[in-house]
Amino acid sequence: MTAKPRIVIVGGGPAGRAALAALPGAVQIARPEATAWHAEPGRLWVEGDGQVWAEPFDALLVCADEPLLLAALGCAIRDGRVVADADGRTSLPGVSVAGRVAGAADSQEAERQATIAACALAAGPLDTDAPGIPPAETAPVLRLDPVDIAALLEQPAGPERDRAALAQRAILGAVVPVRPVSLAALASLVAAMPEAVPPQTDTGALA
Repeated sequence: MTAKPRIVIVGGGPAGRAALAALPGAVQIARPEATAWHAEPGRLWVEGDGQVWAEPFDALLVCADEPLLLAALGCAIRDGRVVADADGRTSLPGVSVAGRVAGAADSQEAERQATIAACALAAGPLDTDAPGIPPAETAPVLRLDPVDIAALLEQPAGPERDRAALAQRAILGAVVPVRPVSLAALASLVAAMPEAVPPQTDTGALA
C-alpha cells in the first residue's frame, strides 16, 4: 500500500484556511504558533515555542507572503514574484502557491486560488507532456556580504527587503534564509543533536 503524501501548508490567513479545508489531512505551519524559517527540498525549518525543528513534506503549498521561502527551494522568480501557472504550481514539482505571494488582490481571490491550488496539488504532478513553467528572468545585481544579509533580514518584511534578498539567488545560486531565527531556538536545536563521534586514533605500534 502506497503511503499518503505528506502535504504541508504554510500560512494561516484566508488562503491558508481555504487550503486546509480542501486538504484536511495536511500539516499547517502558521504564525504566531510557528514560523517557517528556511526551506530545503523535502523539509521546512520551523521555529515555534522557542525551538527549531525540521518539518518534512512531500508536497508544499505556500499561502503566506514568503517569496524567500520559495526562492530557497529553487522556484523560478521573475520581477520579485514567484512564477506559477493557473493552478498555482511553481517550477518546482510538488511546490505550489496561493494568496498574496501568488498575486491575489483580496481575501476572496486568495481563498479561490488556495482552493484551486490545493485540489491541483492533491491530484499530483502535471503530465510530463504538459507545458512547463517559463524560466525565471535574471539580471546582474550587487552581491551582499553575510553581515549585510543578516542586517537585511532584521528589517520588516516587505517588497524592498524581499527584492534585495532575492537578488542573492541570482548570483551563484546563493541561498538566503526567509528570516532570522532566535539564538534561543538555535540553542535548543544544538542541544537536541547527538554528540559528535570522537576522532579515531591509532594507538597501536607500527610494524
